[in-house]
Amino acid sequence: MGVQDEGNPSEGTDRVSTVELLATVDDDAVTARTLEFWRHQGLLPKAERTGQQGKRPQWTYPLQAVDQLRALLSLRAKTKDPDLLRVALWFDGYPIEIERVRLSVTAVLTNALLTLTKEVSRRASKAKGNGEWDAIEQIGSILAAKRGPNAPPRYGRQRRADRERAMALAIGLVLGDKEAIARLEAEGEHVERLIGVDRGRRSRGGLAAWLAGPPGDGLEAFANLGSLPALIETMRSASDDELEASRSLARIMLDGVAAFTRIADALAGADNASGFGAIAVFRGDPMAAVWLIAFTIAAGRSATISEGLHSVVDALSERVLPVDRRARELAALGPDALKDRLPELDRLPFAEQVKVKRLIAQYRDDEMP
Repeated sequence: MGVQDEGNPSEGTDRVSTVELLATVDDDAVTARTLEFWRHQGLLPKAERTGQQGKRPQWTYPLQAVDQLRALLSLRAKTKDPDLLRVALWFDGYPIEIERVRLSVTAVLTNALLTLTKEVSRRASKAKGNGEWDAIEQIGSILAAKRGPNAPPRYGRQRRADRERAMALAIGLVLGDKEAIARLEAEGEHVERLIGVDRGRRSRGGLAAWLAGPPGDGLEAFANLGSLPALIETMRSASDDELEASRSLARIMLDGVAAFTRIADALAGADNASGFGAIAVFRGDPMAAVWLIAFTIAAGRSATISEGLHSVVDALSERVLPVDRRARELAALGPDALKDRLPELDRLPFAEQVKVKRLIAQYRDDEMP
């Protein structure tokens, strides 16, 4: 039997009734039965019997259910997959049972691997020669040609043939395919170009180059940790402590890299000046939460990567995110208030004035609906 209640029994408490909870959302399709269904899916907190109205028991939710319901409705505009929704809500700090999170991350990664493997196998059965790699190349060619809102992002000009090779290599790396890894030495630069990280090999707008060494080395290291088969194995043995730690680290990584990308673009006056645009673009995507959680756990287990990961997270927390918060505050101010907060702006060298104004303008543009 579903949870139902009348009236306003939770007034003056830190709990809300079903009626009150439904009143917080402007969606007639969301009913008490809908809430019950989402509770059983682990997407909302459990209701508790907290009183009695005559012969009818009164059921209420913790107050945080209001924000969680709103977050759930926002996420459902992107996906209806309950596993993705569970992980995304937990990633954003809402209370989801940790065991269900582990199972959901594993399920999403496993389904992605099965879907991709099935498509490769279907095409390989009709291909000649190296059937599996030919099938991966076919898929790469299709994705490379796509344009529009659902197409993979483009981070600069790239010859069609090189983009097709890069897309095939990227798919192969995600699958953990040995052929893809064997091709990295000769064609890894095309993948760097595809995801825009090649920008990190040269200075731009005052930003120093940060990427060095053969492209294949970094991509192979990624494949060893971040391929779907590797991530699935990681999640099957992930402890509760690893999951909790990964949520904190992954959120800082995603928020920090997105902020760094925005700041770098504004100060350099160029798109994807940092080379991290491919990461920042997935902020808010539930699938990004799944991958980052699993990858952060895998990286934390690597003796060679763990120390660097924590150094990056510390730098983002101490240097980048404070600038991001400050820029958001300034962008929200009107002209007069901004002048009061930044009286020294007009005394800066002209080039520095331009950078600060460009940064504030970019944050204002990004906050516009």
